[in-house]
Amino acid sequence: MPQVATVVRVLVRNVQSDRESLTFSSFSLRELDASNFETARRSFPGAMQREWLLERHYDAIPPLPAIAEGWPSPFGGIPFDVEDTLLLLRLYRPGDLAFVGMHIQTPTSSDGQYPYRTISPLVTASTRPFQFTQTDCIEWERFAEPLKAASQWGSSWFRVVRRCLLYAGGKEFNPNFQDNIDRVIDYITALEATLVPKSKFISLCMKERAVKLLGLSGQEAEETKQLLGEMYDIRSTLVHGSPVKPSQMAFLQDPSQWDNCEQLVRRILVAALRAVPSDESARLEYLKQLFKPAHRPVVVHKT
Repeated sequence: MPQVATVVRVLVRNVQSDRESLTFSSFSLRELDASNFETARRSFPGAMQREWLLERHYDAIPPLPAIAEGWPSPFGGIPFDVEDTLLLLRLYRPGDLAFVGMHIQTPTSSDGQYPYRTISPLVTASTRPFQFTQTDCIEWERFAEPLKAASQWGSSWFRVVRRCLLYAGGKEFNPNFQDNIDRVIDYITALEATLVPKSKFISLCMKERAVKLLGLSGQEAEETKQLLGEMYDIRSTLVHGSPVKPSQMAFLQDPSQWDNCEQLVRRILVAALRAVPSDESARLEYLKQLFKPAHRPVVVHKT
């Protein structure tokens, strides 16, 4: 009798599609209906209609990836495959896509995953769903494969970006309440980790290097720097414990402005994955070539 494959199932929230089922080369994503609702409930007792089930089969448990060496994982690289999938989907397109539960079934065991930065039930129904079609499946795989294969994917700087994006998307974002806008902090931290390895002139370097990395000029460059400046100012307000200004809340509450922020963060990070070297010394040199702030001379006043 052939060995039963290991199966990972993920309960997914906030997907919007013109189809009930999306097929990828290595997994499927299907909206919960009469045909799979009981299967989902066995793994996720709290599963609800309009949620989706991601399912992937393995003939053998894959090894741990290099970034996870030393981690105790009885399921090898499976949890990291799930993490990579979520991260690459979030890099591809904005939307409050949430992986709210993970269950792994092997020939000898059946185990659920505790909530953590990838698996988080904090994001509930959202007015910003993750929109996806079957055509997107092919385009996403063409987008995702070279990014995951790049040396930058396992670099020190992108490990920080990885954590920030996974945590950011696992938190509820509601600009009607000051306590629910911490996603801005995670996004700016991801951009800082990518573009500003030094602690001086952070906002200036982030803005100038971002527009150079994206190849922007003229009005588009100025609008991009202004948008990044708004996000950085909100981040600074939050991390320094000050109340967010009404104008800052109004900025976040504008759907078009926030969509621009979500799109811009992704454009910068994807461009960086393709261009910024993984080696730290080479990265520092590359970022200096993009933009190096002029040091202001120290003026000594004689008495």
